[in-house]
Amino acid sequence: MSTLVSAPVTLAALALVLGGAVRSDLRVRRVTNRWLAFGLALALGLHAAALAAGSPAPAGERWWSPLGGAATGLALMLPLYLLRAMGAADVKLMAVVGAFAGAATVAAAVLYTMLAGGLLSLLAMRDASVLARVMASMRAQRRASSAHAPGASPLARTAARLPYAVAIAMGTAMALIAPPLI
Repeated sequence: MSTLVSAPVTLAALALVLGGAVRSDLRVRRVTNRWLAFGLALALGLHAAALAAGSPAPAGERWWSPLGGAATGLALMLPLYLLRAMGAADVKLMAVVGAFAGAATVAAAVLYTMLAGGLLSLLAMRDASVLARVMASMRAQRRASSAHAPGASPLARTAARLPYAVAIAMGTAMALIAPPLI
């Protein structure tokens, strides 16, 4: 796991990919396949360049190590997608993390991502609770007011989707900084 830290170019590239995914997820609540394909190609290219230069490759020593990391990230997150607890782009983003970091690091990143996702969910629920109280207060005021505009409809209540790329970036950072002892 520490080989990724010793490869600053790969770490910077992973940070670039995760930063772009977070930015996209926060702005439009989606991470495009184009961005994910770019990340995967970058991970594979950096791995091949490291092997060709005789340097330690961040994902592992074998030519197929980034593919194994991607498969691990995909396999660990896929059940959540199948349960509709997570979007497909989030699963693919974790596969990209695996291609950069390798199987062992992505396994740790998944663990930390789940913890970060739980924290973000709690924060989102807290914000939703505040919003619900404000909306209830506004409805009560509107009912009490005789100046209710005809044809006005109450605001539709929608559930905000959690930008899970944030949790993935946080979990990946934690896996790189403090790998679990197990």
